[in-house]
Amino acid sequence: MYARSARIYDLLYTGTRIKDYATEADVLHALIQRVHPGARTLLDVACGTGAHLACLRERYDVAGTDVSPEMLAVARERLGDDVPLEVADMRTLHLGRRFDAVTCLFSSIGYVLDADGLRQTMRRFADHMNVGGVLIVDGWVRPDAWMDGHRPPAEYADDGTLGVVRLTHSRREDRITTLEMHHLVRDQSGIEHFVEHHVMAMTPTAEYVAAAESAGLGVEVEADYMPGRDRIIAVRRA
Repeated sequence: MYARSARIYDLLYTGTRIKDYATEADVLHALIQRVHPGARTLLDVACGTGAHLACLRERYDVAGTDVSPEMLAVARERLGDDVPLEVADMRTLHLGRRFDAVTCLFSSIGYVLDADGLRQTMRRFADHMNVGGVLIVDGWVRPDAWMDGHRPPAEYADDGTLGVVRLTHSRREDRITTLEMHHLVRDQSGIEHFVEHHVMAMTPTAEYVAAAESAGLGVEVEADYMPGRDRIIAVRRA
């Protein structure tokens, strides 16, 4: 995943206005401070290209992990050497330190495909939280909100050096969804085409809550942080 698209990820998501990282960082900061006033350290799991961390580093002592070396390479270029970044699978996360806030954003939790893996992941998150710390997990599309065969409009972005077109088709089998993403990338050398398949699990919100509670966390839910997706907000009490 993202081995070939990492270099165009930010252009796609900001050039098409799908993402506004500065605004999202403001929302996250307000939420973290509401739940855990005075929080000072933050870990972003599945941090991708580090765009959220770039916005949050002035407010927190930040660190990031991601399973994709290619995405972290972009993050390192953006953030420099003073932000700790580590290749890590969220299901087996072990950094040897704890944080006031842990985030897992933009539905990255969906890549955990089974119930046992979800419970294990929530335990790993909890083990990286200080007492009183806050966890924010953005869920993938709820089963009741899924549209099989959804074909969104073509996405296009151009920064004068790169031009990118992406077409996506989605399908599901039971709870497992597959997004087939076709990319056309134009630069001075020509046009490249490649396909990525992103396999993600739809999980009812109640199961996210139960997995977090099984890790000893107190949980609240922000419904529809994006249409059809819920946000889990959890606190480590002891």
